[in-house]
Amino acid sequence: MNKISFYIAYKFLRSKKNSRFTSIISKSSIIGISLGIAAIIVVMSIMNGFHSEMRNKILSMVSHVIITEENYTLKNWKELKYKIDKNRLVSGSAPYVEGQAMISFGNNVHGIQVKGIIPKYEKDVTSLKDNIIEGSLNEIGNKPYQISIGKDLARKMNLDIGDKITLVIPRANSTIIGIVPRIKRFEVSSIFNFGMQQYDKNMVFIDIEEAQLLYGTGNNITGLRLKLHDLFRSPDMSGIIKSNYKSDYIVIDWTMMNKNFFNALQMEKTMLMLLMLLIVLVATFNIISSLFMVVSEKKSDIAILKTIGMTSKNIMQIFILQGTFLGVCGIILGLLLGLIISFNLDYIVKFIEYFLGQSILDADIYMISSVPAKVELLDLLYVSAASFVLAVLATIYPSMNAAKTRPAETLKGN
Repeated sequence: MNKISFYIAYKFLRSKKNSRFTSIISKSSIIGISLGIAAIIVVMSIMNGFHSEMRNKILSMVSHVIITEENYTLKNWKELKYKIDKNRLVSGSAPYVEGQAMISFGNNVHGIQVKGIIPKYEKDVTSLKDNIIEGSLNEIGNKPYQISIGKDLARKMNLDIGDKITLVIPRANSTIIGIVPRIKRFEVSSIFNFGMQQYDKNMVFIDIEEAQLLYGTGNNITGLRLKLHDLFRSPDMSGIIKSNYKSDYIVIDWTMMNKNFFNALQMEKTMLMLLMLLIVLVATFNIISSLFMVVSEKKSDIAILKTIGMTSKNIMQIFILQGTFLGVCGIILGLLLGLIISFNLDYIVKFIEYFLGQSILDADIYMISSVPAKVELLDLLYVSAASFVLAVLATIYPSMNAAKTRPAETLKGN
């Protein structure tokens, strides 16, 4: 494309001879594209933020890597822990014993997941201690039969610090009167809140030795949990464990444990982006309409340009440039608008909540109390590139129509 094509395309855009209707169509195409792109960026930012928030919440409770053996029974765990802690990828490790149980208090009964832990190691792999909202986690292990329960479970069963609950383990004991389940009384020593109902309502923590006794595991444990310096090295760590320690180990990393959930989030994000791009596609039809209007108004000018030596290719270039300029303006405005909204989304939501007098996000339902927004450069590049391609494609047909103008017939008609 030569400088003359650029200059003429610019003059056509700035021409005062354009009808008011053509000018409105041109501006509406810019506004339509910019609003579509802004909407895509805001939606993608919310999805990215939600994805990141959910990952952080899950990983605050679930370790990066779990090592166990057949039947989820790990032997000689102390020796393994000593070796694993020396690995440069590992920032901490903690043993655990896990099992099912029923919790009873008064007339309330609820099924739960019991996890036996050592508090001094637990802080190295999860944020349980940081999420204690009442009582102290250190009571576990220092006093006999102490239990930490979730906020939602405490609310459901009307439990408070110091209450005595009954833990019923579905593991039979043989007695002179027959087979009976294992039952033990525990005192609530702390209440935690992870902000996720599946943990806050269905999980409790007790001392690991008491869990070993209740579930009859002896000195064995369910598994060893690891926290890495870089969580994205988890698959690498799985390979290192199997090759350098023991090939019989069953190694599960966080990407495997929550694979379906994160895949669903990614699929949802992709589908939303495609749907939002349809908005931009519709907006690009305004570019087509605008160019057809300009071509119709500039028929005489096109004819004169052809008579002084401009080729059909040059004419096409002029209108492709004109339409692309409209598209680029819409893209730039859309990016700016989308970024401004995304970076100030929390304030906007708070203003709306203040205006409505009610909360938009219920933490019990959405697991978040604020709108998380995370802008990713790759999303901006994808959206900009896709919108640019759509804008350029929208210019081709009107430009071809302009190039077909016959100077003799057009000038004769005028």
